[in-house]
Amino acid sequence: MKHPETNFSEKDIRTAAAIVRIFETGLPAGRYSALAVLNDGAGISYGVSQFTHRSGSLQKVVEQYLANGGTVAVNTFRKHLPALRLRTASAIRSLAANAEFRNSLVRAGATDEMRAAQEHVAYEMYMLPALRACAGSGFTLVLSLAVIYDSLTHGSYAMIRDRVRIKSSEKEFEKAWITDYVRRRDAWLASVPRLSVTRYRTKFFLDLIAVGKWHLELPLKVNGALLTEKGLNLSPAQADEGRTAVGPYDRPSKTKMLHHAPSQLPLFPAKHPQARQPESGSVLPTLDEIEARIDRIAAKYDQVERIAHKTLTRTDRAKSLWTTVAGTLWQTGWAVFGIIAGLPREVWFFVAITAAILTLIYLYRQISLGKIRENNADEIV
Repeated sequence: MKHPETNFSEKDIRTAAAIVRIFETGLPAGRYSALAVLNDGAGISYGVSQFTHRSGSLQKVVEQYLANGGTVAVNTFRKHLPALRLRTASAIRSLAANAEFRNSLVRAGATDEMRAAQEHVAYEMYMLPALRACAGSGFTLVLSLAVIYDSLTHGSYAMIRDRVRIKSSEKEFEKAWITDYVRRRDAWLASVPRLSVTRYRTKFFLDLIAVGKWHLELPLKVNGALLTEKGLNLSPAQADEGRTAVGPYDRPSKTKMLHHAPSQLPLFPAKHPQARQPESGSVLPTLDEIEARIDRIAAKYDQVERIAHKTLTRTDRAKSLWTTVAGTLWQTGWAVFGIIAGLPREVWFFVAITAAILTLIYLYRQISLGKIRENNADEIV
C-alpha cells in the first residue's frame, strides 16, 4: 500500500540514504562515531550525516541522545549543551577545540541510543523534507530522491533549486529538471575552492544520468564503494519494491509521525520554483526558509573567499609582470648608459647579464609563490 506522502519504496529510500552515507563516511551503513573539525567555520562534523555545530543538527543529535536515555558521557553533553546551542564563531571554535567534548561524541557513537538519535535526526531534517520536495513536484524517480536528499544533507539545496528554469510543460519534466539542477550544482561547487573537492557527488549523479540509470538499480559503485541490495539490510518483505514502508528505519516514532503528516500535500508538479517543499501553513520558518537564510550567509562567505583567491592570484601575476617590465627597462637603460659613457663592451655586457639573471630568479620566485597559494586554496574543504 502506498503512503499518500510518497511513491517511494523502502528500498528506494534506503538506497538514497546509503549513497549519501557513502559520500559522507565511505560506508553504506555510515560511521556513527565519525568526527572531523571543518575549517570553513561549521565546527565539529559528526556521525552518519556529518551533523555540524553551525547548522544546529549536532545540537539536535545530542539532545535526542539524551532524550533516548543515553548513559555515556551524559554529564559532558549536558555541561556543553549551552555552548552547542550558540551559533557564534567563538562558541563554534571553542567547542571544536574541546577534546573532552569531541572524545565524548566518538565514545557515544558506539551506543544504540546515539545511533537511534542520528537516524532520527537524519530522517527528520533531511529525508522527510526530500520526500516532501519530491511529492510537491510529482517526482517519482529514485535518482531524483537521492539528488535532493544529498543536497539537503550537503547544504545549499534551496539556493541552487531556485536557479533552475525548467518549465513544467517541458517533455520529461522531472528528468530535465534534475539534470539541470545537478549541472548547476556541479558548476557552483567548482566555483568555490573549499567545495570543489566535493564534486565527486555531482559527478556520480551526472554519470548515472548519462547512462539513464534513473531507478538506481543495484549494485552501484559509489565513490569507490560497492553498494548492493544486501548492504541495505532489507527484510524479505521490504525488498519487494511493490511495498512502500512508512520510513527508512522502521522506528515507531517515525511511523506515528508519518501517519499524522499533513494530508493536503500536493501530488502535482509545483509551480516555479520547482521541487519546493509543500507549504505547511505554519507561522514558524520552514526548513526551506531557514536553509535559504543560511545559504545567503554562506554565499557571502564563498564570494569573499573567491575574491580573496582571485586577488592573491592576480597580485602574483601583476608582480611577475612588473618584475619583467622593470627588468627589461633596467637592462635597456644600462645598455644605453654604457654606450654613451663609453664603457668597455665586456663591462656593461657582464652587468646586463647579471641583471637579467637576478630578474629571472625574482620572477621564478613570484610564480612559485603564486602556485603555492593556489594549491593551498584548492586543498581547503
